[in-house]
Amino acid sequence: MRWILRILGALVLAVVLLAGALLLLPGEKIAGIAADRIEEITGRQLTIAGETRLSYYPVLGVRTGPVSLSNASWSNRGPMFEAESLQIGVDLMALLGGDVRITELDAEAPAILLERNAEGAVNWDLLPEGAASGAGAPATAEEARQITLDRLFIRNASIRYIDAAMDSDQRLEGLELTLSLPDASGPADITLGLDLPGGRITGEGRVARARTFLDGGVSDLSLAFSAPGGTARFEGRGGIAPEADGHLVLSVSDAGQLFSVLGEQASLPGALNGDLGFDGQVTLTADGAVSLRDGTLRGAGNAAAVEADIRPGAVTRITAQVVAETLDLTAFTGSKGGGSGRSGGGPSGWSSAPVDVSALNLVEGDIVLSAGTVDLGVTRLTQLRSRVTVDRARAVATINQMGVFGGGVTGQLVANNRSGLSIGGDLSAAGVDLNRMLDELAGIDRFTGSADAALNFLAVGNSVQAWMSSLSGSGSLSTGRGTISGIDLDRVLRSGDVSGGTTIFDATEASFSIADGVLSNDDLEMRLASITATGEGTVDMGQQRLNYLFTPVALKDDEGRGIAIPVRIRGPWASPQILPDLERAIQLNSDLDAEQIEETAKDRVRAEVEGALGVTREEGESDEELLRRGLENKLQDELRNLFK
Repeated sequence: MRWILRILGALVLAVVLLAGALLLLPGEKIAGIAADRIEEITGRQLTIAGETRLSYYPVLGVRTGPVSLSNASWSNRGPMFEAESLQIGVDLMALLGGDVRITELDAEAPAILLERNAEGAVNWDLLPEGAASGAGAPATAEEARQITLDRLFIRNASIRYIDAAMDSDQRLEGLELTLSLPDASGPADITLGLDLPGGRITGEGRVARARTFLDGGVSDLSLAFSAPGGTARFEGRGGIAPEADGHLVLSVSDAGQLFSVLGEQASLPGALNGDLGFDGQVTLTADGAVSLRDGTLRGAGNAAAVEADIRPGAVTRITAQVVAETLDLTAFTGSKGGGSGRSGGGPSGWSSAPVDVSALNLVEGDIVLSAGTVDLGVTRLTQLRSRVTVDRARAVATINQMGVFGGGVTGQLVANNRSGLSIGGDLSAAGVDLNRMLDELAGIDRFTGSADAALNFLAVGNSVQAWMSSLSGSGSLSTGRGTISGIDLDRVLRSGDVSGGTTIFDATEASFSIADGVLSNDDLEMRLASITATGEGTVDMGQQRLNYLFTPVALKDDEGRGIAIPVRIRGPWASPQILPDLERAIQLNSDLDAEQIEETAKDRVRAEVEGALGVTREEGESDEELLRRGLENKLQDELRNLFK
C-alpha cells in the first residue's frame, strides 16, 4: 500500500510542478514554440505581431495580435493567411514533445488567399514533400500526421480564390466557418455560413480522409447546402481540385432569388423559375465539365430522364438525351387546356402573353428529345422523336417523328433569338384530321376529313398574337373524302337555300401563300358527286377573320354549259356569315343564252303538267292542246267517280 501511495504522490507532484512551470512560461514563448514548429514542418513563416497573452481557461494556449502565414514560394501576392487576432489552443505535453496538436484555432476577420498556378500547384498544400523537420531533415509521413486541429473557428472572413489555369479570380466576404480535424489522416467536419446581399448561404459536410483531400487526392465526402431559393445535397467522392463523383440532389424553388444570392445576372423562363431540380449521378472534373447519368430532371411541373455532358462557360455547352412520358409546355406558350390558343385575350383573340426564350442565349449544344405526349396548349403532340441543336441563340428542331391532329408530321422548326425572336418551319403532314386541326388551332369545327399538307412559314414577335399577325410563308393541302357542315351545295344549286345542311365532297386540293398574317388562296378545287366547287379569298390569321368566295358549279350539259352559284363566307371565323353572292353569280352566268334559259324553264313546266295530268305529248301537239286534253281526261275521270 505504501508503494502505491508513493507512486500517487509522485504523480501529483509532477502535475503541480508542470502547472507551476506553465504559469511561469510567458505567452510569447509558447507562441514562439508553436510558430517555430509550424515553420519546420510546413516551410511557411508564421509571423505574430503585437502583444501575445497566455490563456489558461477555457482553452490552454495564447491569444495574439495580428498574425500572418506566408504564401507558397512561387506566389508573389502576399501572405496566404492574415488575421486581426488569433487564439491558439494547444496540447502542451504534445508541443513539448515535438508535436503540434492544436486543440482550438479561433481567427477574427481573417483574409485567406487560395491559389492554383498555371502548372496546377496549390498554395494550400502546407506539407509539401521535402518540408523541413527538426534539424532540416525532410519530414516523414509520420511527422506530417502530427498536425491536428480539434476545432477551427473563423468569423467575418474573406476568401479570394485565384486559378491561373482557368483564368479566374473569385472573392467571398463575410464567411463564417468551423472545422474539426482531431486526426489529420481521419475525417474533417465542416460547417459554414456566408452572408451575401441576396441572403445567407449555409452548409455542412464531412471529408472522410482530410490529409488525402488536402494533398490533392480524392476522398469520400458528403455535402449539404441551403440558400434562399434552393438546396443541394451530395454524397460521393471528391477532391479539392475541385472534382467529384457521386449522387446529387438539387432543388430550386426560386431561381431568380438563387441567382441573385450567387451574384449572377442570368434568369430562367418564368415557368422554370419556381420549380427546377435534378436527382442523379454527377461527375465534376477539374476543368469544370459536368456529366449527368441516370438522372431525373424536373422543371415547370415536368419530369424527364436525362443523360448529359455540360461544359460551363460564358455560354454553356450541352450534349444530352432527354426522355419523358409527358411534357406540359403550356406555361411557355401562354396557352392552357387546348382549343384555339386564345387565352390571354389580345385584341385579335390570340394569347398576348410573352413567350420567354432567353435561355437560348445561355446555352449551345445538341439535345435528343423523346416524349410520349407534349401539351402545347393549342394542341397536343404524341410520339415525339426529335433532335434540337442550339448555336448562338438559334435552335433548330429536326422532327423525325411526331403525331399531331391524328396524323404524322416531319420536318424542321426554328426559333431564332439572335436579334429579336422569330420562329419558322418547313413541315410535311400526312393523314391529319381536318376537324381536330381547325378546331384546335382556329376554333372552326365545320370540316371533316383526312388531309396531307406541306407548310413553310416564318413569324416574328414574343407572343402567339404577334406570331399570327406577322406570319408569312406558303403551303399546299389535299384531302380525300370529307364533309362541310353548315351548307348543302346541292340545295344551294337547286333552290338557292344556304340556310344549313351538310356537303359531302370526294376530294379537295389547294395551295396558298401567307403575308403579314393573311393567307391567300385562288385555286381551291373541291369535287363532289354532281358538283365541282372552286374557291378563292383570304384568311386573316392575325385578326381571325374570313373573306372567301366559294363557287359550286353544277355538272355541265352536253354543250359544256352549267350554272354557278357563288357563296360568300365573310366575318369572324368562329361565326362567319354565309350568303349567296348575287352580283358574282350574274357575272359568272352572263354568257348563258336567254332563249335557252326560257326553253329550259318551259321544258320543266311541261314535265310538271304531264306528271300532274297523267298525259304524254303526242307528235305535233301544242302546249295548249296538251293542256286541254289533259284537263278533259281529268274531268271525265272525276265525273265517273261521282256515279260509282
